[in-house]
Amino acid sequence: MYALHIRTYKTKGCVYILNTEYFSQANGPIMWLACIPPVFIVMLECVVFYKRSRKQAVEMKIDPKLINASIRSSAVSAIGPCIVVIATVLALISYVGTPLAWMRNSIIGNAQEELMAANFAAEGMGINLNESLANGTLSLTFLSTAAFVMAAGMCGYCITSGLFSDKVALIGEKFSGGNAALLPFLTLGAVIGGMSNIVVGQAVPLSVNSVGAIVGAVVMAVMQIISKKCPNILWLKEWAMTISMFIGMRAAYVASVM
Repeated sequence: MYALHIRTYKTKGCVYILNTEYFSQANGPIMWLACIPPVFIVMLECVVFYKRSRKQAVEMKIDPKLINASIRSSAVSAIGPCIVVIATVLALISYVGTPLAWMRNSIIGNAQEELMAANFAAEGMGINLNESLANGTLSLTFLSTAAFVMAAGMCGYCITSGLFSDKVALIGEKFSGGNAALLPFLTLGAVIGGMSNIVVGQAVPLSVNSVGAIVGAVVMAVMQIISKKCPNILWLKEWAMTISMFIGMRAAYVASVM
């Protein structure tokens, strides 16, 4: 156990208690030393995958201009989702500190899932996470439990990717019945299904989230129509997702304050 050091601060008329001892440990050097190596491993994997994909592209004689265009388009399209992730990471940091939140998001890339894991850990301990944060009663026991639950939650990813990554092509061939022309449609269907599951989960039942989803979809559709009619506007396709997400989020915010 550790001594409880707290200080209070006010915001918008509410008084919050900050457990300085808890956050000094959650953001302390030991946590940083524990969390930095996994992030560097992920960065190393990115470099290895990039080098191998470039080598494979050369062997397949893919036009370097097409490769660079794909990299640029992917980077631009990721801006919108990254903003959403960052917003969720900030919330996660307020519960488990910066090192753990940074490390978990670097490995999984799904801050919302990590936030759910922290809530599951708190519920399992019989505490309310928001109330504990507000009254300064978060403990190192919660921090260690949350870290364990987060790590346990990724076991499925590790086991599945380790056992089946090299068998994805075989699985695709089985589903397509040996017809290579069907593989792109199967991949597209899987992506649409996954994204649809996420959108429906946020938009149903009707709420301000529904407004954001509908407005974002309309903006995306309009931008796609414009890009087809004006193929010379190359940046429009690249920025379509980011622009539609920002407009959708803004619409949801406006709906929430009306």
